[in-house]
Amino acid sequence: AKKASLAAEGLCKFVGAMVMYHEASKIVKPRMNNLKVQEAKLAKAVSELEAAEAELQRVNNDVAVLDQRLQEAIERKNSIEANAQSMKKRMEAANRLLHGLSGENERWTEDAKNFASRRLRLVGDVALACAFVSYCGPFNS
Repeated sequence: AKKASLAAEGLCKFVGAMVMYHEASKIVKPRMNNLKVQEAKLAKAVSELEAAEAELQRVNNDVAVLDQRLQEAIERKNSIEANAQSMKKRMEAANRLLHGLSGENERWTEDAKNFASRRLRLVGDVALACAFVSYCGPFNS
């Protein structure tokens, strides 16, 4: 074709290039289509991954809040248990005191009866003491 015409040579090169392009495009075209499909799948997977990561972050935040509430509840429980233990010790001490004083109640009741009888005799005892002092007065001088 080079000997026949310069235009025919260019045409032959063009046709040869088109044949090579056609052969290459038969191999590349399905792969390009597959690439587009795979890119679409990748985009979908990435969006699902982002949604899952957002959900994971939300759940982690909820877990952190719940952990904080758990720690507060444990601290409150420990405080209440310590307070209950303290109150139990104070109640035991009060019960020991009450049991120790239960015998005193009988003695106090007996003393109250004795004081009542002494009060009745008090006027006579004072009069007797006055009479004795009056009688002994002239002998001491």
